Amino acid sequence: VEMERQKEAAKSKAKSEDGNLDQSNFIHPTIEYDDATSIDHRNHHPILGPQLACLPYKRIHLTSASTLASLPVYEKQRAYRHDRAQNMAKDKKKTLWMGIPGVISLMEEEDGRLSILDGQHRVGMMTLLEEEQKKFKSKLDGGELSNDPDSSAHELVNLDLNHILVEVFPHRPKVGSAIDSVDENHPDQDDKAIIFTEINKAEPIKLLDLPGVTNKRTRDIIDHAASHFYNTYSAMFSASQKCRAPNLNLDNLRDALFASDVIKREKIESGAKLVKWMELRNEELKDRFATIDGEGELESGRRFSETALKKAKKFDFYLGLESTWLYK
Repeated sequence: VEMERQKEAAKSKAKSEDGNLDQSNFIHPTIEYDDATSIDHRNHHPILGPQLACLPYKRIHLTSASTLASLPVYEKQRAYRHDRAQNMAKDKKKTLWMGIPGVISLMEEEDGRLSILDGQHRVGMMTLLEEEQKKFKSKLDGGELSNDPDSSAHELVNLDLNHILVEVFPHRPKVGSAIDSVDENHPDQDDKAIIFTEINKAEPIKLLDLPGVTNKRTRDIIDHAASHFYNTYSAMFSASQKCRAPNLNLDNLRDALFASDVIKREKIESGAKLVKWMELRNEELKDRFATIDGEGELESGRRFSETALKKAKKFDFYLGLESTWLYK
């Protein structure tokens, strides 16, 4: 109630006499941006910490990475992949000078519960960096590492993971809002789904992961089968969505299974049945490539290299060599 009162007050005060918005009314006037530790804490959220701004539609906070790591993820988010967070952490260590760019998006329920709408892999990345940061700090304190301030260890130690920019979208009252007009047959289209979709339209998120595109059952079947092959043939999967044959990317595989409509076409009713269907396709491809040793061209016109074929045979996994098996 107090938060709603503050937002309404901000709206009424924000207009100047000529009708233009005076942005100074939204920003806390006592914040000293040159020193994050000197932020006034009067508008302090018990979980998220200092509030930088209260806009009519969202709040801005500075929050620690460890706090963000303790929050649940929006249930319709794409599946968390630890290897993706690991790759992001590895790349981040090359650009520590810029700190943590961007913003983590959260949703706040009517009862105050928080969940991560966008940024779960960045939160995972920060958690990994913080673990490594603690190890370096211990070694520096013990004199085990160089005191050179320009060293990579010092850069990581000095990375500020206690003041991460966070945007919080508060719960909207249903009465008189646009949410009332949402079709009851599409329960996914709540505020969280709408915000999540808008944020990720510009991101390389797969069609399968957009709320409302398919039902949970279909997504669960695909996720079960894709994860099975990802775990069973890990050497044949790449974190890059632009990987070359015979490798597969997990999200590309999930999206391809969805786009092929194999669940409906083959009347597959469970993840286990989809796994079995894919194993049969893999065996068919194995038989087809059994007598081929060098590079060549498939019926689809796609060429494959001798190196790709050797790797497929080594790990007994052929689904990444071509994609026509999806439609058989």
